[in-house]
Amino acid sequence: MPSDSLHSFSDAPPAADLRRPVRESRALVFGVPHSGTYLPDDFVAASPFEVARLRSTEDAFVDQLIGFETQDDIWAVRGNYGRAYVDVNRHPLELDPKLIKGPLPKGSLSHTLRVKSGYGVIPRCLTGQVEIHNQPLTYAEALTRLTRVHAPYHRALQTALSEARAAHGHVTLIDWHSMPSGTLRNTPGALADIVLGDLHGEACAPELTAFVKRHLEGQGFRVALNHPFAGGYVLEHYADRHKGVEALQIEINRGLYMDEAALTLLPKAATVKAALMALIAVLKARL
Repeated sequence: MPSDSLHSFSDAPPAADLRRPVRESRALVFGVPHSGTYLPDDFVAASPFEVARLRSTEDAFVDQLIGFETQDDIWAVRGNYGRAYVDVNRHPLELDPKLIKGPLPKGSLSHTLRVKSGYGVIPRCLTGQVEIHNQPLTYAEALTRLTRVHAPYHRALQTALSEARAAHGHVTLIDWHSMPSGTLRNTPGALADIVLGDLHGEACAPELTAFVKRHLEGQGFRVALNHPFAGGYVLEHYADRHKGVEALQIEINRGLYMDEAALTLLPKAATVKAALMALIAVLKARL
């Protein structure tokens, strides 16, 4: 199996799975930061919610939709921990003073909109501003989570990008996500099936965004650009067109493929997967 498990804790899954190509490779890296399902028992016990409610923030089944386990000619990284525990698509210093008691490290990014909304690197809230934790955390507890989950995920992603760029001289990162079906209900116009985020043109050449948009629209999807998701920490941190690293975030409406309350796949998920696999095929051919 062409994958590495990056984890040192024997009683839990690896923080991240890194797949490497086993045949002629493409200059392509997939990131799937939020499809992980594992939540430590002590975390669940310290929350007023059961596991199913805590898992409502995860990008469920996205790894399956893109055939993570079958990608054998690209690099691919998947996070295995639930997003409610640690959000690896946040800067490690996006620490929430409403959640973490005591002094925070110098340089903490505690005033970003994401942190103020309760969605820092250690999330304080679920969707709807519902508090996750019964009690505040110490910084030591927060640091343990970051060391256990955030740092290994980003080591894996950096490894994948570095190896792909070394092999090809350039690399494209596709960061795969999903969004609740209600995300765009208050947005004027038609609801989007898929939102493409390129940091408003900073993360990749406009030709890449246009190519993906055109292909998805050709398959009947309604595609929005950069609203409400332009890209998170992964794009902000890794995209550098001047150094040959392009990145594009793809958000899939969960209503297309799953029962969001039951956390189960719907029969129409097969159609969505086929469409995404077709997109992946043309991306590989383009790169």
